[in-house]
Amino acid sequence: MRRTRLALLIPAAVAVLVMTGCDDGAKPAASGSTDATTTTPAAAPSATAPATPAMDAATKAACAAADKDIKAALKKVASAEKIGPPAGHSAVSAQYSAGAASLYVNAFTTSDTVNDAVKGVATAMSELADTWATAPKKAPSKAPLTTAVKQLETACSAT
Repeated sequence: MRRTRLALLIPAAVAVLVMTGCDDGAKPAASGSTDATTTTPAAAPSATAPATPAMDAATKAACAAADKDIKAALKKVASAEKIGPPAGHSAVSAQYSAGAASLYVNAFTTSDTVNDAVKGVATAMSELADTWATAPKKAPSKAPLTTAVKQLETACSAT
Protein backbone atom coordinates (compact mmCIF):
# COMPACT_ATOMS: atom_id res chain seq x y z
CA MET A 1 0.00 0.00 0.00
CA ARG A 2 2.86 2.36 0.79
CA ARG A 3 4.38 1.73 -2.61
CA THR A 4 1.10 2.63 -4.29
CA ARG A 5 0.75 5.79 -2.24
CA LEU A 6 4.35 6.77 -2.94
CA ALA A 7 3.90 6.04 -6.62
CA LEU A 8 0.94 8.42 -6.64
CA LEU A 9 2.48 11.15 -4.50
CA ILE A 10 5.92 11.28 -6.10
CA PRO A 11 4.63 12.81 -9.38
CA ALA A 12 2.73 15.38 -7.32
CA ALA A 13 5.90 16.24 -5.41
CA VAL A 14 7.80 16.61 -8.67
CA ALA A 15 5.06 18.92 -9.96
CA VAL A 16 5.38 21.01 -6.81
CA LEU A 17 9.11 21.33 -7.30
CA VAL A 18 8.67 22.27 -10.95
CA MET A 19 6.00 24.83 -10.14
CA THR A 20 8.16 26.55 -7.52
CA GLY A 21 10.64 27.36 -10.24
CA CYS A 22 8.01 28.82 -12.57
CA ASP A 23 7.83 32.56 -13.07
CA ASP A 24 4.32 33.98 -13.18
CA GLY A 25 5.49 37.33 -14.51
CA ALA A 26 4.40 39.28 -11.43
CA LYS A 27 7.75 40.87 -10.66
CA PRO A 28 8.00 44.19 -8.78
CA ALA A 29 8.92 47.23 -10.80
CA ALA A 30 12.49 48.50 -10.94
CA SER A 31 13.64 50.47 -7.90
CA GLY A 32 13.64 53.76 -9.79
CA SER A 33 9.91 53.59 -10.59
CA THR A 34 8.74 52.12 -7.28
CA ASP A 35 7.68 55.48 -5.87
CA ALA A 36 5.27 56.14 -8.72
CA THR A 37 3.71 52.69 -8.60
CA THR A 38 3.32 52.76 -4.84
CA THR A 39 1.21 55.91 -4.77
CA THR A 40 -0.96 55.08 -7.77
CA PRO A 41 -2.40 51.75 -6.50
CA ALA A 42 -3.02 53.24 -3.06
CA ALA A 43 -5.32 55.89 -4.53
CA ALA A 44 -7.20 53.58 -6.91
CA PRO A 45 -8.59 51.04 -4.39
CA SER A 46 -9.95 53.70 -2.07
CA ALA A 47 -11.78 55.46 -4.91
CA THR A 48 -13.71 52.79 -6.81
CA ALA A 49 -12.36 49.28 -6.25
CA PRO A 50 -14.30 46.77 -4.14
CA ALA A 51 -12.97 45.70 -0.75
CA THR A 52 -11.80 42.32 -2.05
CA PRO A 53 -9.64 42.05 -5.17
CA ALA A 54 -11.06 40.38 -8.26
CA MET A 55 -10.04 36.80 -8.95
CA ASP A 56 -7.30 36.57 -11.53
CA ALA A 57 -7.53 34.18 -14.47
CA ALA A 58 -5.05 31.69 -12.98
CA THR A 59 -7.03 31.44 -9.75
CA LYS A 60 -10.29 30.98 -11.67
CA ALA A 61 -8.67 28.22 -13.69
CA ALA A 62 -7.32 26.58 -10.52
CA CYS A 63 -10.76 26.67 -8.91
CA ALA A 64 -12.36 25.12 -11.98
CA ALA A 65 -9.64 22.46 -12.21
CA ALA A 66 -9.91 21.66 -8.49
CA ASP A 67 -13.68 21.30 -8.78
CA LYS A 68 -13.26 18.99 -11.78
CA ASP A 69 -10.60 16.93 -9.95
CA ILE A 70 -12.76 16.60 -6.82
CA LYS A 71 -15.76 15.40 -8.81
CA ALA A 72 -13.62 12.93 -10.76
CA ALA A 73 -11.98 11.59 -7.59
CA LEU A 74 -15.31 11.16 -5.79
CA LYS A 75 -16.74 9.34 -8.82
CA LYS A 76 -13.78 6.94 -8.82
CA VAL A 77 -14.09 6.49 -5.04
CA ALA A 78 -17.76 5.57 -5.45
CA SER A 79 -16.81 2.95 -8.05
CA ALA A 80 -14.08 1.58 -5.79
CA GLU A 81 -16.46 1.37 -2.82
CA LYS A 82 -18.63 -1.01 -4.85
CA ILE A 83 -15.79 -3.55 -4.93
CA GLY A 84 -16.28 -4.34 -1.27
CA PRO A 85 -13.84 -5.60 1.32
CA PRO A 86 -11.04 -6.44 1.49
CA ALA A 87 -9.80 -5.41 -1.97
CA GLY A 88 -12.20 -2.48 -2.02
CA HIS A 89 -10.51 -0.91 0.98
CA SER A 90 -7.22 -0.66 -0.89
CA ALA A 91 -8.95 0.59 -4.02
CA VAL A 92 -10.82 3.33 -2.13
CA SER A 93 -7.63 4.34 -0.33
CA ALA A 94 -5.78 4.54 -3.64
CA GLN A 95 -8.50 6.66 -5.23
CA TYR A 96 -8.50 9.13 -2.31
CA SER A 97 -4.69 9.32 -2.49
CA ALA A 98 -4.80 9.93 -6.24
CA GLY A 99 -7.46 12.61 -5.77
CA ALA A 100 -5.35 14.36 -3.13
CA ALA A 101 -2.28 14.24 -5.35
CA SER A 102 -4.15 15.72 -8.30
CA LEU A 103 -5.43 18.57 -6.12
CA TYR A 104 -1.97 19.68 -5.04
CA VAL A 105 -1.28 20.72 -8.62
CA ASN A 106 -4.05 23.33 -8.24
CA ALA A 107 -2.77 24.71 -4.94
CA PHE A 108 -0.47 27.33 -6.45
CA THR A 109 -2.43 30.48 -7.19
CA THR A 110 -2.10 34.11 -6.19
CA SER A 111 -4.89 33.65 -3.64
CA ASP A 112 -3.71 32.28 -0.31
CA THR A 113 -7.33 31.59 0.65
CA VAL A 114 -7.87 29.37 -2.39
CA ASN A 115 -4.49 27.68 -1.89
CA ASP A 116 -5.32 26.87 1.74
CA ALA A 117 -8.78 25.61 0.80
CA VAL A 118 -7.38 23.31 -1.93
CA LYS A 119 -4.79 21.99 0.51
CA GLY A 120 -7.57 21.44 3.06
CA VAL A 121 -9.50 19.25 0.62
CA ALA A 122 -6.34 17.36 -0.29
CA THR A 123 -5.56 16.81 3.39
CA ALA A 124 -9.08 15.54 4.06
CA MET A 125 -8.75 13.12 1.13
CA SER A 126 -5.36 11.93 2.40
CA GLU A 127 -6.80 11.30 5.86
CA LEU A 128 -9.64 9.28 4.35
CA ALA A 129 -7.10 7.33 2.31
CA ASP A 130 -5.18 6.52 5.49
CA THR A 131 -8.36 5.41 7.24
CA TRP A 132 -9.42 3.19 4.34
CA ALA A 133 -5.93 1.69 4.15
CA THR A 134 -6.39 0.28 7.66
CA ALA A 135 -9.43 -1.71 6.46
CA PRO A 136 -12.09 -0.22 8.77
CA LYS A 137 -15.11 -2.27 9.78
CA LYS A 138 -17.43 0.49 8.55
CA ALA A 139 -17.00 3.37 6.15
CA PRO A 140 -15.40 6.41 7.80
CA SER A 141 -17.20 9.74 8.01
CA LYS A 142 -16.82 12.01 5.01
CA ALA A 143 -17.85 15.08 7.05
CA PRO A 144 -14.34 16.62 7.14
CA LEU A 145 -14.09 16.23 3.36
CA THR A 146 -17.52 17.77 2.84
CA THR A 147 -16.58 20.70 5.07
CA ALA A 148 -13.29 21.20 3.22
CA VAL A 149 -15.05 21.15 -0.17
CA LYS A 150 -17.54 23.77 1.06
CA GLN A 151 -14.65 25.95 2.25
CA LEU A 152 -13.07 25.65 -1.19
CA GLU A 153 -16.33 26.62 -2.88
CA THR A 154 -16.61 29.62 -0.57
CA ALA A 155 -13.01 30.64 -1.23
CA CYS A 156 -13.47 30.34 -4.98
CA SER A 157 -16.68 32.37 -4.96
CA ALA A 158 -15.38 35.03 -2.56
CA THR A 159 -12.19 35.92 -4.39
